[in-house]
Formats: sequence, C-alpha cells, structure tokens
Amino acid sequence: MADLLRTWRLELSHDDSSDGPWAPYRIHQPGTTGGLIPWGISRTAEHFYWQVTDGPVDAWPVLAMQVDYEDGWHRYEMTATEFLYRILTDPEFQPYSVAQFPAGLSFEPG
Repeated sequence: MADLLRTWRLELSHDDSSDGPWAPYRIHQPGTTGGLIPWGISRTAEHFYWQVTDGPVDAWPVLAMQVDYEDGWHRYEMTATEFLYRILTDPEFQPYSVAQFPAGLSFEPG
C-alpha cells in the first residue's frame, strides 16, 4: 500500500501538462473529480489505473498502458478485480493476459 501511495504522489508531482506521460489524462488530484489513480504495476512495466468519474467507485473504469509501447491506453469497463481475473485466466485478454503461459505463476502482494 505504501508503495502505491508513494507512486501516486510521485506521478502527481510530475503531472504538469496535458502532453505528459499520462496524456490525454491527468493524475487524480484528491478532492477533485477526474484523473487517474495508480493501483498496480507489473514486472513488465505495465501500469494500471482507475479513472475517477462522477459515478460510484465500483463503476470506475480501469485504464492500462504498457510503458515504452506505442500502443497507448487500453480502457476496460470493469472492476479491478475482474480485470485481474481476466489477466490470470483468459488467454484472449490481450495484451495483458498471462493465462497462455505454463503453470507456476506466482502472486506477490505489494
């Protein structure tokens, strides 16, 4: 948890323009509506965010991006729990699925 809060603070401190690394989005500023809240980073430099909206928290979409790829953002209208489930179990859930790899994957809580 502390690492995610540290990541959020660091990303917020570097989010000074609309053409930065999170464009066309911004990092969520507490006390406001809109922006992204980081909630996960993979070992292969994939970053996962909630997009803060006016709706209920459990309806916030997941946005994902792979650093150093020209692919840009991927938006998923699902909870983070469903997103993680799909990563782990659905080989068609590209580009983030690990389900096609042999058994032996592990999970290390942050």
